[in-house]
Amino acid sequence: MATLLNIGTLYLACGLAFAIPFAFLGAKVIDPVAVKGSLGFKLLIIPGSMVFWPLLLHRWIKRVRPREEWSAHRQKASNR
Repeated sequence: MATLLNIGTLYLACGLAFAIPFAFLGAKVIDPVAVKGSLGFKLLIIPGSMVFWPLLLHRWIKRVRPREEWSAHRQKASNR
């Protein structure tokens, strides 16, 4: 049980070390909307970045951007 707790603590410590630079530098690399993010936004994404840091690190390194949403509503709006 102590080993599992130590692994979880190490994972979150690595996540915190990653999340702070990611919130201020990396988020705008993988999401163009995050460029306009306020300080509150950056502080708000730190906990989630701590949990999903391996995925976000991969996306930051590869500069993977999300695909543009293409729903029926967007398609109908572009036909006008």
